[in-house]
Amino acid sequence: MSQTIQSSALRARLINLGSTGVVVGVHALCLLIPFVAFSWWIAAVAAGSYVLQVLGITAGYHRYFSHHAFKTSRTFQFVLAWLGCSAMQNGPLWWASGHRRHHRFSDLPGDPHSPLLGGFWHAHIGWVTSGANDHPDLANMKDFTRFAELRFLDAWKWVPTIATGAICTVAWGLPGLAWGFALATTLAFHAPLFVNSLGHMRGSQRFDTGDSSRNNAILGVLVLGEGWHNNHHHAQGLARHGLVWWEVDVTYYAIRVLQALHLVWGVREPRVVAVIDAVAPVPGA
Repeated sequence: MSQTIQSSALRARLINLGSTGVVVGVHALCLLIPFVAFSWWIAAVAAGSYVLQVLGITAGYHRYFSHHAFKTSRTFQFVLAWLGCSAMQNGPLWWASGHRRHHRFSDLPGDPHSPLLGGFWHAHIGWVTSGANDHPDLANMKDFTRFAELRFLDAWKWVPTIATGAICTVAWGLPGLAWGFALATTLAFHAPLFVNSLGHMRGSQRFDTGDSSRNNAILGVLVLGEGWHNNHHHAQGLARHGLVWWEVDVTYYAIRVLQALHLVWGVREPRVVAVIDAVAPVPGA
């Protein structure tokens, strides 16, 4: 019995080291950037790669898998999961399970990445690399664990990442590997993590949500609308996080485009009163 436990622990540790190795390897590939030819075309490829991967997290992992902010088909559900997985954010079931726990226990024991409990580095990356959250209880994901293709992505989480690197290299050579894959994927990896860390440390609080969630305009732009994090903690199930016109929310705009194309439907919008209330900060915030 003890040998079985030790064997399982060793296997889990090796998997964690392998995962960390992939993340470090992709970061290291960014060192190629000064040595490959630059063009505005390849910069556009990198920007497009970044946006697609981040949308996989923000629209897919977050607003769909974690919060059911809209509905979609099984096929497009897999597309969203593949894009999110390509950003080295682990599988969709793992991600959404952790995020649901974050909301249930926000800034309390049980929150996997609270900066109030563990500090900036823990909230940003330590909670992932420590291995403590490698095998979460997926009991809170019964609405999605029945899909074999999602379980596949959780088990083979590096396939989309490696596929992205292969496609970029075949299509655009070394510049594609360095810019379209390494740089874009590294930035897409860190962008949502900054919401976990800085999104609970820097910014303003419009709503009294009982936790440290903040609205941060810089993160709002760079993470495609996820920076309006206090808004989100106030009304978690909405597809729209930017509640007033100047709160840029690219993810919400993308969801509306997908709705117009009939790829998603049942988009959960804020009530008019919620938008009006959102204009005025909570007293004392």
